[in-house]
Amino acid sequence: MAGAVTFAEADESIRVGLYYGSTALTQVTISGTGSGEGERSKGNFEGDVEVTAAGGTLVLEHDDQQVRIGRWVEFWPTGDDQWLDLDDATYRGKLRIELEGRDRLKVINIVGIEEYLRGVVPNEMFADGAACQVQAVISRTYAFYVRDVERKHRNDGFDICATGHCQVYHGMDSERPLSDRGVEATRGEILTYRGRPIFSAYHANAGGVTQTVDEAWPGSIRANFPYLCSVESPYDAAAGTLNGYNWCYHWQRQVTPAEIGERLRSWGNDPGDVRDLVMKEKTDSGRVKEIEVVGSRRNVRLRTPAEVRAALQVPSPRFEMKKGSKGFELIGWGRGHGVGLSQHGALGMSRAGYTYDQILGHYYRGVELTKDYGRGESRSLTPPEIKLESAVATPVVVPPGMS
Repeated sequence: MAGAVTFAEADESIRVGLYYGSTALTQVTISGTGSGEGERSKGNFEGDVEVTAAGGTLVLEHDDQQVRIGRWVEFWPTGDDQWLDLDDATYRGKLRIELEGRDRLKVINIVGIEEYLRGVVPNEMFADGAACQVQAVISRTYAFYVRDVERKHRNDGFDICATGHCQVYHGMDSERPLSDRGVEATRGEILTYRGRPIFSAYHANAGGVTQTVDEAWPGSIRANFPYLCSVESPYDAAAGTLNGYNWCYHWQRQVTPAEIGERLRSWGNDPGDVRDLVMKEKTDSGRVKEIEVVGSRRNVRLRTPAEVRAALQVPSPRFEMKKGSKGFELIGWGRGHGVGLSQHGALGMSRAGYTYDQILGHYYRGVELTKDYGRGESRSLTPPEIKLESAVATPVVVPPGMS
């Protein structure tokens, strides 16, 4: 793997939760050449090591021998290949396995931040040079924000999870040359505001305009982040050139009264038979902020764009609505919460010739791009003058995951 950074050389590391809670496993197999150290034992191995939980302890089986090693064990590669296989997936860095309960396994990948990004960026951004650099910076920034500021997984025993709840990470199996170059070109760079990593929120498509953080999550501590303001996102139409994602910019949906009622009842809020939807308020960016569900038993208010999106199961709260014979016809724009960077918009800007720092400066206002993981030289980002013509591009392959 050309350009690989070994775990020992990495300037920063991050603990990534691969399996935990409801996804915790009952057995895993570690394969490769390496060393391991547990609560009660340590040694070297080559080939397969099977780890199971039994009687409140971890049990290792290797070369037909079983060893009870306590509640945790860590493995790391020592051969020419600086990675290990975990079942059918391949990871750099260390693999830590902990007992969860008495018979389940929590699995954590402790990996250098740059190696982590190589397994994130291809899942979160399409293959394009400046766009990959953009994604590398915001994913690196988000990892530091979650690890050091918000600490959202502190009670789970790791820094960040490997799913769309945080950022999609699939280890070495995701790595691609173009995204690797984007990671390397921006090594150590993060976005900061007043010396701290920003909450570098991003989403698939803004539908032409992003929304402020306080519109999306009113009352949240995130509402104090002025860099997440509403900006025009004219290149979101780039979604139309992407295989399988053309609907993200402009979409139509029909939702029935029965679907709405069933969803509200599952939340413990029964309106009875849903008779109408009344749009009460929109945000300045055109998102539906509040809807009243008129029911036979009671009326129910959906009071935030996030609630509206969840209740109606729509890609975005940016939509118009009319009542039809079979339910409610919704015509909308965008996909996702609409805060921060629009990934399709960033891709369109990249194809139109904007540089990665110009794209970052457009979507995050008043921030600095800081080297050495926030410890080095900083420079302010200035929003570029936006050319309003649409981006023109040929279709590309859709990545397996987008926020």
